[in-house]
Amino acid sequence: MLARLTHRQIEAFRAVMETGKVTSAAVVLGTTQPSVSKLIADLERAAGFEMFERQGRQVVPTPEARALYEEVERAFVGMTEISRVIEDIRDFRTGSLLIAGMPALALKLLPDVIAEFIADEPGITVSLRIRSSQAVLRHLSSQQFDLGFAALDNDHPAVLRRELFTAPMLAVLPLSHELGRKTVLLPGDFDQRPFIALGAEIGTRSETDAFLLAGGARPRIVAEAQLSASICELVAAGAGISIVEPVTATHFGNLGKILVRPLSPVQPFRYDLLLPATRQPSRIADQFLKLVEARFDALLGV
Repeated sequence: MLARLTHRQIEAFRAVMETGKVTSAAVVLGTTQPSVSKLIADLERAAGFEMFERQGRQVVPTPEARALYEEVERAFVGMTEISRVIEDIRDFRTGSLLIAGMPALALKLLPDVIAEFIADEPGITVSLRIRSSQAVLRHLSSQQFDLGFAALDNDHPAVLRRELFTAPMLAVLPLSHELGRKTVLLPGDFDQRPFIALGAEIGTRSETDAFLLAGGARPRIVAEAQLSASICELVAAGAGISIVEPVTATHFGNLGKILVRPLSPVQPFRYDLLLPATRQPSRIADQFLKLVEARFDALLGV
């Protein structure tokens, strides 16, 4: 039975094969010539055959040593490749990120963050799926997505949900609207005015309805839309006024397409971060989340 080999013996063998001298191999390995000679002798005893013939200061490999070297070199090439992959992962030169996001974030905020992220880390591939909040939850429950961004009022046992950012809902008005003279809008300001509502299936719709009813306001609903961006486009076209989540409202306001006003009383809107429950976020995901949080701070000024 072959005696136990050590990695150090194989390193010494490879160094002697490549340098042709025991002394040179010792320099490469950062050790002494006697140590290398002992490692080679131990290897020869374990193998049961000679590795080198001594010719003065030179050592000439035997045919058996040449055959062994071919296998050793293949193994070391493999280790070199593994080391390179480790370095690439460590330094973000390779990897992927699969994201599912609600439209309110996936139409503008997340693409902006992705563009910033891949500019800093060009070796990372990012994939973005735009889905409803409930669909984002289902995607994350499959454990195949790295990050999810949604607005939810329910949980899933396979998904970790935590608050990402909370900010007040905002009123959105056409640029020339008379309510633009006010700095804060009350529920009564919406009474009997043309109003563009969220679709009845959207959870925030009931909260907005409750906000208006609490102030005795009964706006005239002239249109409904599922997406905040669609509502803002309708407002910009003069179809009516509305109340939408703050990221989209602020974006359209910054574009100069609509007027944006705060509400009183405040109507909070929470954006959720979803993570697969069976594994920890990758270093890539953590890096991306830092940019998302910074973008929220910059956009909403909080």
